Amino acid sequence: MEEIDISVNVSCPDCRPIILEFWKELKKELTSILPENFVFEVSIDSDETVKELNKQYRNKDSITDVLSFEDGEILPDGKVFLGSIIIAYERAKQQAKEIGNSFEEELRFLFMHGILHILGYDHETDNGEMFALQKKLKKKLEKFFPKTED
Repeated sequence: MEEIDISVNVSCPDCRPIILEFWKELKKELTSILPENFVFEVSIDSDETVKELNKQYRNKDSITDVLSFEDGEILPDGKVFLGSIIIAYERAKQQAKEIGNSFEEELRFLFMHGILHILGYDHETDNGEMFALQKKLKKKLEKFFPKTED
């Protein structure tokens, strides 16, 4: 298994390459907080599936844009399984329209948000650390986020 396993369970032929291209650059910015040998999984799925998972695991009967499940298990090959990220495809497309971003930019942002969660960041409890890091990463990776402002 490579470090990232991507499954696209909706009709989005460009989703995989968008994430892979972005991951190559994002991981360079995260080297100080990534373990040496790791794997994680990303799934692009329907809103219905994400809503069901949100209800099952977070007791919230509503759609959300991205779910992250931090793990940390050491696999038999010695790699750390960081966890799983599930992105709601239709919700991501809708959010992109609402805020005036491209779908690609929204997909990258949700992926980055999910990565930070499986690395232990939690914007609900960390006094702004995760949001500050997201802003810093968007600025450093501005070619992927052309509308990013200071």
